[in-house]
Amino acid sequence: MHSPAGTVADAQIPTTRFAYNPEAGSHTARAPTKKFIKGPIPLEWISRANVLPGKAGAVGLALWFLAGVQRSQTVKLTGEIEKIAGCGRKAVYAGLAALEEVGLVRVERRRGARAVVKVISC
Repeated sequence: MHSPAGTVADAQIPTTRFAYNPEAGSHTARAPTKKFIKGPIPLEWISRANVLPGKAGAVGLALWFLAGVQRSQTVKLTGEIEKIAGCGRKAVYAGLAALEEVGLVRVERRRGARAVVKVISC
């Protein structure tokens, strides 16, 4: 990411996460946690997504990750999915179309707004 001279990109700003410790009655620094996909994810779902063309499998796993983070089977499509799936916008939409065609997701497309995707469990 390129920043104009004299500025710092957000990713370069050091951050510290805190958690409340009820025994001490204060907040203490918390070690960073590794990200994971919250399950259970049906093996049949993953198997069906992985045989689809292109990045459909990667897009599907990115959707499951976001669904776990948001604690909802319905997520708004953002640029974050491109980063997680490791592909561009066109590949994400092609993957979504493939997932939708076989009934693994339902996509609500609205003019002028981000698409809303519902992950459908097998």
